[in-house]
Amino acid sequence: MTERGFGALTMFENRLRKLKKEREKWAKRESVDCYRIYSEDIPQVPCILDRYPNGLVLYDKSSLRFQAEEGHEERFDRIAAIAREVFQITEEQLYLKRRKKQKGSDQYDKFAIEGNFQWVKESNLEFRVNLSDYLDTGLFLDHRITRDWLRKVSKGKSVLNLFSYTGAFSVYAASGGANKTKSVDLSKTYCDWALKNLEHNGFKSANHQIINADILQWIEEETKNPNRERYDLIFLDPPTFSNSKKMREEWDVQTKHKNLLLLLLTKFLSDNGEIWFSTNFRKFKMEVEEEEWTERGFICVNRSKESIPADFRDEKIHQLFCIQPEPNI
Repeated sequence: MTERGFGALTMFENRLRKLKKEREKWAKRESVDCYRIYSEDIPQVPCILDRYPNGLVLYDKSSLRFQAEEGHEERFDRIAAIAREVFQITEEQLYLKRRKKQKGSDQYDKFAIEGNFQWVKESNLEFRVNLSDYLDTGLFLDHRITRDWLRKVSKGKSVLNLFSYTGAFSVYAASGGANKTKSVDLSKTYCDWALKNLEHNGFKSANHQIINADILQWIEEETKNPNRERYDLIFLDPPTFSNSKKMREEWDVQTKHKNLLLLLLTKFLSDNGEIWFSTNFRKFKMEVEEEEWTERGFICVNRSKESIPADFRDEKIHQLFCIQPEPNI
């Protein structure tokens, strides 16, 4: 490793020690158990470190080109050793996610089969996470604020959660007093996971339905149903891209969001309902023009900046758009 490389790792260690103190103090004050500590703060150390009660997760965020360079694996192992030293944890308590190119249904592929499930607290709720087996742990930490917002507006409402993943938003909606929730996801694994999250938090009821389906196909079939339900609040956080064999057609968030949002607005939303749409595609541009919302009596509010938690320094971690009825003036 070059002298420059060692210098960057020394900077990383110093930065990590400082962040450890700051984040622990903040987390205690805010009663947050799962949070981000480090996020590519130093350009020469491109990784992310998240903390959970029973372990830390270290993601390699280096470019694919950089990964091919000699000594990359050794460097990442050195970064991991520094993290273990700073937080005084064992090798088994640090879970490494080495980067690989994502394509197709890779978001569902397993890293390992350790079955390392645990329950973690967020607000007054508990969620099942797995730090070892998947790329993602089961709880998107960057949406902590968004989930809380959704809970506060869910009372008495019917909530549709599309691309629902492990159902955290449905749990929050239910805890906020939603009359019913419906969670739809392509992955049976995540649907089963969502059911466990709902039942564990006391929402074992026919009012909280989980549907394992290709979302676009499900919407198309529902559109043909003259007696289909309409929902007071629709939340969707789709993947950037997917060409899973389970899907009838390829999904690309940039090219397909417009038709999907307008279809949900006209065919699935109740009077005075709202659609909350999130994406983590960093180059995303909303292609529904302001006039297209207003002619339907709606406005689209970009709430991205205020929805990003204090432990996330990356302002592009996600975008959040709230499509709501035009206020009466």
